[in-house]
Amino acid sequence: MLKFILGFVVGLLGFLLVQEHVQAADIKIIDSTGLIRAVRVVKDTSIVKVNLVDAPGARGECVATNVDGIASERREPISGKGECVFSSLAAGTWQITVSGGARWRVRIDE
Repeated sequence: MLKFILGFVVGLLGFLLVQEHVQAADIKIIDSTGLIRAVRVVKDTSIVKVNLVDAPGARGECVATNVDGIASERREPISGKGECVFSSLAAGTWQITVSGGARWRVRIDE
């Protein structure tokens, strides 16, 4: 029994000493009405892909506004495939609006 307790204590101390501290934060995407469209834990930045539901013939741009007020507004054109890609979007809450009021889906990648 003593061996078990000693092994447990040594193992726990080893875990606590070796554990790597990784900072993580959330990136949250909301729409123009404030509804949450996506949330993901990220280390620093991420790639956010906005796909328009009615993609054929879509023109204009997607705008990402940082609700926290920390980062600058970002604008990306709508591609021929009907998507906008925001690379290196920082953690925080971002409101996405699409010109013309098109319906859209979002995916967050690291």
